[in-house]
Amino acid sequence: MTEESRGREAGLWLRLVGFALIPLSVQVFQPTVGGSLGILAPLPLAYGMARRGYLEGTAAVGFVALVTSFLMGKGQGLYFLLETLPLCVGIGWTAKSKVPLYRSVVRAVGVVALSAFAAVGVYGLITGTPPAQLYSETVQQMGLFMDGVSQTTGLEPEQQQQIYWMVSLWQRLFVGIWLSTLTLLVIFYALLIRGWLLAAKVLEEEGLALLRDWNLPFPFVGAFVALASMVLITEGLAADTALNGLIPLGTLYGIQGIVITGHLFTKWALPPFFRVMILAFGIISVPLATMILVSLGGLFDTWIDFRRRWPLEIKPSPPQA
Repeated sequence: MTEESRGREAGLWLRLVGFALIPLSVQVFQPTVGGSLGILAPLPLAYGMARRGYLEGTAAVGFVALVTSFLMGKGQGLYFLLETLPLCVGIGWTAKSKVPLYRSVVRAVGVVALSAFAAVGVYGLITGTPPAQLYSETVQQMGLFMDGVSQTTGLEPEQQQQIYWMVSLWQRLFVGIWLSTLTLLVIFYALLIRGWLLAAKVLEEEGLALLRDWNLPFPFVGAFVALASMVLITEGLAADTALNGLIPLGTLYGIQGIVITGHLFTKWALPPFFRVMILAFGIISVPLATMILVSLGGLFDTWIDFRRRWPLEIKPSPPQA
């Protein structure tokens, strides 16, 4: 490697690490805003790892974790390291995946989830907080925030009851919502990083798994039916556990439903303006119904196979002169 190329790579890492430190720096002064922006921290680190390799990527994640430990304590720094490192690895797997994308996403989310639970345990050991209490404190943060809102905004009792019901539901479904968010984060960041790698000409497009081929196999239907049945026929902890598993599985089918929707829009040759209007109307007017409809579309694609039943017309290429 020449001196010039080493300088370019060093400059790349400086930019990526600097971008990753922005939300962490904001969190020191504005915890709420910084916590919201913290979801952006893995993106540049995952891109650097996918482009430059695991060794340099791990070193970069470790450096950011070290800075985090100085700014917010050793426990937070270690938690960042144990959570972000497997996340970056999983995103890199998915970005370069040559097997069906759903496999890479499920594997990445599984590794990150197991690592995060281990990180919670390690963090609890360092701080002396039992895992059950640590989990309880995490999910109660939403409730504490809503308590402050209800006391300072003069909400009516009925409105307070609605807020507390929403907070209680969020607390019960915390794991499922987190896994669902993690699934969307992995697939979105992976596709974004794949585009950057292709643009930088450090990744060959041939053989890469495509999002348009997303198709969950039949065993996922069995899991969906089993979990949905548990939600309907059980109560209490069993129903909540099943629902926490159903939410991320519904997200996987939601991705398939989005792929099918895009396929049908292309098949019908809808102009971009009408595509945006249809999606905006569904998301703004009936968001929950839209999400359920899209997920069910992905589920029933197992039997209907929309893309095979209504294939896209492949126009023949013009003859060479």
